[in-house]
Amino acid sequence: MSRAGRFIRGVAMTNRSRVQSVMLGIVFAAASHAQQPASPPANPPASPPASKPTPHAEDGHPDLSGRWGGQGGFFSFKDDDGTHIYLPSREAPKDKDPDGKLRRYYLQVDGDKQRAANPNKPPYKPELLAKVRQLDRDENKLDPIVQCHPPGVPRMGPPARIVQSKGWIVLMYVSEPGNFSRLIPTDGRPHRTDLDTSYNGDSVAHWDGNTLVVDATGFNDDTWLGSDGWFHSEAMHVVERFTREGDTLRYEVTVEDPEVFTQPWVRPARVLRLNSNPSDEIYDAPYCHAVDADHIVNHDHF
Repeated sequence: MSRAGRFIRGVAMTNRSRVQSVMLGIVFAAASHAQQPASPPANPPASPPASKPTPHAEDGHPDLSGRWGGQGGFFSFKDDDGTHIYLPSREAPKDKDPDGKLRRYYLQVDGDKQRAANPNKPPYKPELLAKVRQLDRDENKLDPIVQCHPPGVPRMGPPARIVQSKGWIVLMYVSEPGNFSRLIPTDGRPHRTDLDTSYNGDSVAHWDGNTLVVDATGFNDDTWLGSDGWFHSEAMHVVERFTREGDTLRYEVTVEDPEVFTQPWVRPARVLRLNSNPSDEIYDAPYCHAVDADHIVNHDHF
């Protein structure tokens, strides 16, 4: 796919370009252990600062507003012809891999291994596993994202920015095919019954203590849950939980789909840190236009 002209993707073995979604990383907290000295030091180190308090909105609920996670994984420039080039920030040493082929090869191989070893795959009904394998094999042609379809909920993952007001919350995303947003009421109202199915479904929310619970239904079946052929039906029901503690946001997702799953699928929780970098903001993504299908010659995953 190309965006705003011609884009070159730096992490695949084809010419498909992509504007990478916000690279939202999991934050791991690790404890530091130091040996007790034989005698107290002359200037003992200061105690670690206490955890920051959780801000609250005027209605008393935690304020989830902010820029969460960080883009930071890609940079862009123009070549001599004016073509925009998007590449990962982490490149192999140029003297070892001047054209990037080695890096792209190992990204593909490592990605295949990681996906195969993933212990938390969706619990598909046995009679549907053959379909999942077939979709997985042909992912680089059949994955809706390859055709510039929106990734949908919950594949978009957690939002890059949240804007919270009384009774409403706006979730903003930067994803592969473009930028998307969801405007969600938080007053506990029921789902609407007069809406057509859609990529992001119909979302309503309520507060469960200090956690915002977003309930989404009314999906179409034109999205996947992941790049491994993880399809779903229009009966999919998604519950997202957002919990802020200081400058961290915990994001949890449970997916139900009685037509294709044997039980609910609980995705691994993600913890995001508040991003205070004023230059790491959300910008409009170039238009996504799929042009790759006729040029794909193997089964490498995107």
